[in-house]
Amino acid sequence: MYNEIDDVKKELEQLCEEYIKVLENLKSKNMISSDTFEQCAGSKIMFLNK
Repeated sequence: MYNEIDDVKKELEQLCEEYIKVLENLKSKNMISSDTFEQCAGSKIMFLNK
């Protein structure tokens, strides 16, 4: 399915971005707290910033 490691990295970046958007949406609707958002999204944000 994946030809190169770069393809896997790009797919993982896209998945992380989508996950963060979902969490941001839940946070904006007050369905999760800021603490929960930070706990769930923190490692994904760090991954994307690398």
